[in-house]
Amino acid sequence: MNSPVEKIKERLSIIDVISSYLQVSQSGNNYKARCPFHNEKTPSFFISPDRGSYYCFGCGAKGDIFSFVQQFEGTDFLGSLKILAERAGVVLEKRSSNEKIDDKERYYEIMEEATSFFEAMFEKEPETRSYLRNRGLSDATIKSFRIGYAPSVWRSVSDHLINKGFKKEDLETVGLIKRNEKGFYDRFRSRIIFPISDSSGRVIAFSGRTFALSSNNGKGETATEEAKYLNSPDTPLFNKSNVLFGIDKAKASIRTRGYSIVVEGQMDLILSHQASFTNTVAVSGTALADDVTDHESKINNLGLIRRLSENVIFAYDGDEAGIRAVSRSAIIALSLDMQVKVAVLPEGQDPADIISSDPTLWKDMIKNSVNIVSFHIDRICKSSNDVRIRGKKIREIVFPFLSMVKSSIERSAYITEIHNKTGLPDRAIIEDFEIYEKTLLPKKINNQEEDKMDAKKQSRKDSLEQKLFGIIFWNTKNKQGQDIDKLVEDFKESVGQEFFDKMFLVHEPFSEALAFEAEMWYGGKTKELSRDTKEIILNLEEEILNGKKITLAPFDTPEKLNEFNNILRRIEEIKKSRSL
Repeated sequence: MNSPVEKIKERLSIIDVISSYLQVSQSGNNYKARCPFHNEKTPSFFISPDRGSYYCFGCGAKGDIFSFVQQFEGTDFLGSLKILAERAGVVLEKRSSNEKIDDKERYYEIMEEATSFFEAMFEKEPETRSYLRNRGLSDATIKSFRIGYAPSVWRSVSDHLINKGFKKEDLETVGLIKRNEKGFYDRFRSRIIFPISDSSGRVIAFSGRTFALSSNNGKGETATEEAKYLNSPDTPLFNKSNVLFGIDKAKASIRTRGYSIVVEGQMDLILSHQASFTNTVAVSGTALADDVTDHESKINNLGLIRRLSENVIFAYDGDEAGIRAVSRSAIIALSLDMQVKVAVLPEGQDPADIISSDPTLWKDMIKNSVNIVSFHIDRICKSSNDVRIRGKKIREIVFPFLSMVKSSIERSAYITEIHNKTGLPDRAIIEDFEIYEKTLLPKKINNQEEDKMDAKKQSRKDSLEQKLFGIIFWNTKNKQGQDIDKLVEDFKESVGQEFFDKMFLVHEPFSEALAFEAEMWYGGKTKELSRDTKEIILNLEEEILNGKKITLAPFDTPEKLNEFNNILRRIEEIKKSRSL
């Protein structure tokens, strides 16, 4: 009997899967795309339908449909299995009671059982449903987001889970219970519960909102006694910087619509979805990653939605705290090369308030969102008519964003906008910005040097070697003609068998990847293969000979001088052969 993995691979081709995430184009028998796992302008991400695999020659990412979904969605193997099984129509059978499972699987089971418990408790408390209805939530929305309720007693969910056979230690590990000198107790009590799911839809954490029932005689907690929201701590399943609330429900819509909306609170997100803006995610219960130094490889929450779309609209509360949060979030997004806009909300209002009162107003705010730079320019102009104060705030608030704009044309346009809106002389703006940029120059230079080190740029010789051995490895398995074998044999004779064997040993561990690259470029192109192989060999031989020239100096023996002259003659022969 075929396993679920085999069934999924039978029903889903790698092209079907990857093309649902990326724009791909055919290249011979294979396909190529811009790699989603590092920034690039020229496609270096190749997909082989025959092999059922992909490989990026820019960053080395490789694998099959499961590893692709894992990396793209920021999930684990079980998460990718769940996503692809649903897409393929493959039913994943529940494990038997005596079947051993690893720790993570057990933690997921605990979180699922806890979610079902909170949902059941919600049904028993009509006042919680009444409260959410008054906030504008429909019954269908409540059910879709699996909203629950944690009773006010000290041990409700923990007693339930222990009776189901789960261990207290595991409940503590996933953040459901806390300990003190008297024992353990539930982390979430007398709160409306919002489950937080990963991109595959598995519950990994909770966010609880205080809610005191009028009928509980004061036993419930109030917002004055505790924080309004209580969130799960970091656990083996949940890292605040790796997920955004609602990403599982929003990801398809983000990809389709071409932009994401980021709000602060759970109610903001849920009502936005109810108003048909299903491309909305929320930071509540999570945290935007503030480490932006490794934006090409680090999977954080903004990095994840950037893979879906580089366009983002921040719609935070219209108070000073919300404005500060927008600025912090925008800096992170800009560092990831995202296009950042801001929805301008009335002061003192949040998206939930606006949507509840008038969903069309929310639609207009999203439609009329403005670039982050323009957003701050407008706010500065409204705050003061004094040109000197405006100039000071432009330097303090706008310049940090302006410095992250890579396009000179865009920068020039923003400087013109600052001039037109503030009345500041454009020459003065340019001069002040140049001074600001100079203060950042040492840091930029250091970052550039680090980037060069990290890139580990290949020498021309290394590149030629890789191309040649890719052809050799591919030709060994799939004979492309005797002329290739002849060219390689001539090359061996020219550089020496020992020298060739050393190069072979260096590249042999990467034979599969190198052969794959050759196949990508030359599959079905025999004439091009022969011509390019000859050219690669000539160029590589010339590079090797030029390297040998250096090692021979000084010419203190007749043997060295003779070898040097032979090298010069061979280099000249190579140059002449190119002109033929």
